[in-house]
Amino acid sequence: MHKQARARRRVQTLPVTGAVWESIGPTNIGGRMTSIICHPDKADWIWAGAAAGGVWKSKDAGRTWSPLWHSQESLSVGSLAIDSKNPDVIYCGTGEANLSFDSYAGVGIYRTTDGGDTWALLAPSRAARIPTRIGAIAIDPHDCKHLLIGGVGAHESSPEPNDLGGMYVSSDGGLNWHRETFISKKNYWCHSVVFHPTRPGVIFATVTELGARSGIWYSEDGGRRWTQLTNGLPDPENLSRTSLAVSPSNQDIIYAFAGSALSARSDLLQGVYRSEDGGQTWREISGKTQSGHKKLSRYFADEDQIYYGNTIVVHPHNPDNVLCGGVDLHLTTNGGRTWRKVTRWDAERGEPNYAHADHHHLVMPDSAEGRVYDVNDGGLDVSDDGGLTWRNRSKGLVTTMYYDMDVAQSGRRFAGGTQDNGTLETTRGRSNFHREILGGDGGWIVYDPSHSGHKYASSINMRIWRWRAANRRPTEVSPPVPKAEAKSVWMCYIAMDPNDANTVFTGSKRVWRTKNDGKTWRPVSANLDDSTITAIEIAPADSRRIYVGTENGGFFRSLNGGRTWGPNLKSGIIPGHTITRIDSTAKLGADVVFVTVANAGHSHVFCSKNGGRTWEDVDNGKLPDVPHHAVVIRPDAPNTVYLANDVGVFVTQNSGKTWMNMTSNLPNVMVVDLVLHEKDATLSAATHGRGLWRTSI
Repeated sequence: MHKQARARRRVQTLPVTGAVWESIGPTNIGGRMTSIICHPDKADWIWAGAAAGGVWKSKDAGRTWSPLWHSQESLSVGSLAIDSKNPDVIYCGTGEANLSFDSYAGVGIYRTTDGGDTWALLAPSRAARIPTRIGAIAIDPHDCKHLLIGGVGAHESSPEPNDLGGMYVSSDGGLNWHRETFISKKNYWCHSVVFHPTRPGVIFATVTELGARSGIWYSEDGGRRWTQLTNGLPDPENLSRTSLAVSPSNQDIIYAFAGSALSARSDLLQGVYRSEDGGQTWREISGKTQSGHKKLSRYFADEDQIYYGNTIVVHPHNPDNVLCGGVDLHLTTNGGRTWRKVTRWDAERGEPNYAHADHHHLVMPDSAEGRVYDVNDGGLDVSDDGGLTWRNRSKGLVTTMYYDMDVAQSGRRFAGGTQDNGTLETTRGRSNFHREILGGDGGWIVYDPSHSGHKYASSINMRIWRWRAANRRPTEVSPPVPKAEAKSVWMCYIAMDPNDANTVFTGSKRVWRTKNDGKTWRPVSANLDDSTITAIEIAPADSRRIYVGTENGGFFRSLNGGRTWGPNLKSGIIPGHTITRIDSTAKLGADVVFVTVANAGHSHVFCSKNGGRTWEDVDNGKLPDVPHHAVVIRPDAPNTVYLANDVGVFVTQNSGKTWMNMTSNLPNVMVVDLVLHEKDATLSAATHGRGLWRTSI
């Protein structure tokens, strides 16, 4: 939820608890998937990789799923490749390469030689000196030990500053690698690598390098020499992320789906291009027409986010039948003379033209006429008529990427905000009965402690909705925030007064409050430290005590319900990084607060016993050096404190003097939120990639 560097490091050795975690879904709504492969002879056998949920397998075309990964060093999957001559051999490139702020790094390349039953880390990123975000793996069809990978390099905030993107080559089945530097010895990104299926030594690749060496490249001697392909294509410096597809039935025909680098809007489509002579010449086929100084496509007018969703595939038996897309999918059956938009992300779920938005990989198996597999931000969608109609096949694919959650203390409801799957809620406490109550990216959600039908939820740019009764439609109750102020907030935090459910706080760079259940709002603070408010705590022991944390690591408090605010109290102990959560409890009083902090390279958990005037480091190097996301003080036993961080869940029973690891059987994913249900004595955890989990305490 916060734009921060998230390191993936092994958990330090700590005593372990006997916690046993149970998955509580959702099993009926899939999360973001990045890659898919199909057995060359069995069209129903597929393997799919999740952005943060590992590798999954289905033997019935996605009707049922089995997770293959659970405790690998990283569950962030960027690419998969299957050896067509020995389909038991599958390579997985870890680290997502889709260029969003939550595309997390991986640890290298895994391989299985038994169809996915067991995996080994074949090439660790650091030891093999390969990228930590691998978006493409290609196996030479004429020499299975000849492998190429494409990766994107480190962002400025990456914990691995020497993580260079580009194309990397192995000639010994992935044991050893070297980086191709014909583009640049410095950082460049390689997005797509394709071996020609019948011409040994012929390879195509696409790169971006912020200059005239971007675009499509070609080798006819196995990669020893490379030539830039330009005939009929835009100037290379105008091209950004591009996907390639060679027609299986006429290998001289090649297609390219290309993003634009013409302006700051590098998420736009530059065009779709076709070559009929093995890549030597190209022509634009997306139907662009001149309008003023712009070229607009009448078929792809609404297409954007090409840096993020970018994929193309050619029918195995018809070289003129092509499916491609970014936000939605587009089909041509006549080589690009005309196109049809065949999916609508905003259609009703279950409609034949509905497929989830943001398409990351398409596969058309040779052994099933008309079958198309499409992985996207909503899991897997499948077509059996070449892309004209679609059905979602994500049942049992538990890969939802949560940002937060809450549990209704007075009922069986629980809900959470998710990446591109809205705010999901179950009213029956069942893993297979989650439903979307708000669309888009889901934000913060809070339940009234005494009335489960009364709740608040948010979405991007400080939009807030309120429900007053179960199964009623929500009412938008967003604060009257100026447009520029609202746009500066990706997702606003919401806090409900535990002693007065009509009083609710939220924040931009200043604090907003309603005292009449969202009817009216007003700002009750000035700009605190010129960064977004990321955590708010209303003390259960005294509702006049309001604590606020910010993205810059600031800590502020009000002693009178928000009317006035004191100065920044973070002192020199709390690092200058995002405060992710603040918690207090009635038994300890309003002066005792715990906070958690993001990023790495410092301690992450701090306690104050005097309302923030002074702080104690209760992490003190004992906990993993990874971003921490949530802290929960147990109300009935306040010396017990639970923590969630990038590598699991931890607990202290003596207010931080010693810590224990209670991650136990949780998958190796980021745990982004914790909620305690007092009546049921359960602790629920939200993960960013493997849904929700619960354990008895």
